[in-house]
Amino acid sequence: MTPKVSVIMPVERIGGGAEHAIKSVLKQETPFPFELIVISAEPLGPAVDNRVRNVVEKNRNPATRRNRAASVAQGEILAFIDDDALAAPGWLATAAAYLDARPEVVALGGPDPAPDDSTEAELIADTLLATRWIGSGVAAHENLTGVFDIRSPSDLALVNLFVRKSLFAGFDERIGYIGEDTALLAELMHKGRVIYHHGVRVDHRRRAFPGPYLRQRWRYRVKSGTQLARGASPNRSRIVAFLVAGTVSIALAPLVALPYAAVTLILGARATRLPARRWWVLPFAFALHHLTYYFALLWGAIKGFVRELTGNR
Repeated sequence: MTPKVSVIMPVERIGGGAEHAIKSVLKQETPFPFELIVISAEPLGPAVDNRVRNVVEKNRNPATRRNRAASVAQGEILAFIDDDALAAPGWLATAAAYLDARPEVVALGGPDPAPDDSTEAELIADTLLATRWIGSGVAAHENLTGVFDIRSPSDLALVNLFVRKSLFAGFDERIGYIGEDTALLAELMHKGRVIYHHGVRVDHRRRAFPGPYLRQRWRYRVKSGTQLARGASPNRSRIVAFLVAGTVSIALAPLVALPYAAVTLILGARATRLPARRWWVLPFAFALHHLTYYFALLWGAIKGFVRELTGNR
């Protein structure tokens, strides 16, 4: 039977988290057939479940990989998930039912909180992403309750995204890693409604704080700064506002330090799953988080402007 949904998962290697991610998809109970396409640089061999379609793509550009899988997908809906995520029960069925009932909806996503077995270092990272107003600003990371039209293309994440194949024009391979999902969603928002649905959920493993998490955030925000300089950022106003607020806060650091600590502690405690005895770390973690964002955006913008001026894109 022709699958209704094609689930696309890039995988570096089989083992550990990837095996769990694959199993979480294969055990989805749906009233329709679906397929799981795993993209890897090398054939996965007999270690992978025989229900998985393995597509080999040696180019490690994540946009290229997902486009390659989408080109052979048979489903009318493309579902994107990462190999360090676990699909919740009902993930496929809930998303497909919502899309079936609302033809004007072109894409759909939902929350991607850290799993319950996360370490404290992972839960700190999750708190930094999940805290409203001072965290990532991404609805999917904030684990919001409700069903609503997204306001920004960065409100959903590629780890948990459903797109109608008929409207999927592909990820921009020039962007590559970081930002390709935001660019796609910005395009789709011009074609129809893009929805956040709290019932379409995956658990997504976080990088441990501080080292792995801050290094990842640095790479992300340098890319954002570069796109800002090129005029290619769909979140230009938000980034500029953050940079202005950051500059003012750093200049007035002695005056704002205590209010900053109080606000980050209060808001962070509302969002965190850390035990209360660890809440004292939140203001320090937020300070490192915000400083990383600030200087990475500046560095990325400088690099971007230099490239524009020299014509080296």
